[in-house]
Amino acid sequence: MAIINIWLFPIFIAIYSILTLLICVILSINSHHFPANWPFLSDFTKFQPAKNAYTIMSNHILLFLLIWMYLKHRELKSYFRQANQSIYYEKISWANLLIGICAISCYQLAVNFPATKVAYFELFGNRISLCLGLIYIWIHSFLSLNVRDENLNNLPIFLMRICLGSVVLSFLAAMIQANKLAKPNQTLCAIYEWCCYFSFAMFLLTDSYEFRFMVFRPPKLIIRGCSGYNPRVFESTDVSEEDEIPNMSQRFVM
Repeated sequence: MAIINIWLFPIFIAIYSILTLLICVILSINSHHFPANWPFLSDFTKFQPAKNAYTIMSNHILLFLLIWMYLKHRELKSYFRQANQSIYYEKISWANLLIGICAISCYQLAVNFPATKVAYFELFGNRISLCLGLIYIWIHSFLSLNVRDENLNNLPIFLMRICLGSVVLSFLAAMIQANKLAKPNQTLCAIYEWCCYFSFAMFLLTDSYEFRFMVFRPPKLIIRGCSGYNPRVFESTDVSEEDEIPNMSQRFVM
């Protein structure tokens, strides 16, 4: 079964991410736990019920992001194969997917093991996930620039991605620099962190525009002992278990 509305998925993640923060702020205010100074994202893990909402919804977001990264990798992999691009692009896409998974794993540690439970997990998890996430979106931007789709103008999307990547880099550098001061301005550091969060959410929307003309066909489970088993499905992605085996002259790899 083909999925044609895949472009809605990045929009959903962006909206859900912003909704998560909005719900946590409302819960913190209602429970009188909203700090006097502007909070870090991790401050929502200190008091209930905002703690429960932030943990659950953040885990949802991380799962959605993992699916998004997989879809992006599938898009790049399919294009590079169909366009007979260098195999190194596909390898770079694989490496970038692993970087994205590491970023998600680090942030998951920060969310599920807050500083109130395990010291330093939250601090290192947040910082490492931000750095890895920054690397991911820069590689993501340059790989996507190599996709030549007649339905899209890649240059404006690339420029927007570069701008958002530069914004994240600037705020991350400012946050790290501010933390090195003898008396760091916690409010300013928290604002930098929120700006990075919203920049990542905006970055998702660039993929929504790019996914508009993409059709996703999920992988199928192949049962080797089935009477309709077709060994060709393991040789080329253009053949499924329902397809007839074409002549040798018609074989191609997507």
